[in-house]
Amino acid sequence: MRTLLRLTALLGLLLLGLAGLPASAGPPAPISSSVQAYFFGDSLMNGTGSSPTRPVMARVAAAQLGWEVEVDAWGGTGYTTTGLSPGYLERLQRPGALAGDYDVVLLEGGTNDARVRSTPEQVQAAVREVVAFVRERQPRAQVVLMGAYDPPPPGRVDPHRTVVDGAIADVAAELGLPFFSPISGGWTLGQPPSFLRPDRLHPTAYGYGVMGSRLAQALSGLISQMPQTASSAP
Repeated sequence: MRTLLRLTALLGLLLLGLAGLPASAGPPAPISSSVQAYFFGDSLMNGTGSSPTRPVMARVAAAQLGWEVEVDAWGGTGYTTTGLSPGYLERLQRPGALAGDYDVVLLEGGTNDARVRSTPEQVQAAVREVVAFVRERQPRAQVVLMGAYDPPPPGRVDPHRTVVDGAIADVAAELGLPFFSPISGGWTLGQPPSFLRPDRLHPTAYGYGVMGSRLAQALSGLISQMPQTASSAP
C-alpha cells in the first residue's frame, strides 16, 4: 500500500485531537511544507487494526511536521522476514517503490525480525543492504532508521525485540544515520490500556496517535541538520 498524504492545517488539528496528548506535551510547530518524505515499514506504519482511517501514525506525524508523506507499509514484513508482501529489500526493488524525489526516507522496522528470532548479525547485514539500495536510488535523501516497538502492559512481551533494536541502532551508528525507536525512546511507557487493541500488540487509533506525536518529535530536529533540499532550492 502506497498512499500519498497531502495534509491541510485543518486535518492536522483534527488529528491532534485524535492523539489525545495533554497540552503540556503539545506537538512541535510545523517545520516545513516543502519536505517530501517516504515512510517505509511494517504493520505499525501501516496502522493495522486502527479505524476508520489509517495510517494514523504517519498522518499525525505529517500533520504536526507540515511534511508531505508517502507511506509504503505492509504487515508481517521486515528486514529478514516476509508477510503477505516480500521482505524489505524486495519490496523496495519493486516498480513504483521510491519513485519520487524525497528529502527524507524513513525505514521503520525490526519488530517482525524479532518475532522470527533473526540474529543480530542477520538483521545488521539486511539493514546495510537495504540502506545501500535506498542511497543508490535516493542519493539526495536523508535516510533515517526507526527501530522496534514494545507494546505497553498488558502487551505481548518479547525480549528479542530489544536485541533487534540494538542491532539496528549499531548499524545506524556505523553508517552515521539518525536512529530512534519506540523501545529506546520509551514511547509506550506509562500508557493506559486504551493504547492497545485486543491482540495485545497493535495500537488503537489513540495509541497510533501517541506514536505519531512521538515520531514527529523525533523527526523535528532533522531539518536543521539537513543540507538545503532540492524541493526548496530555487
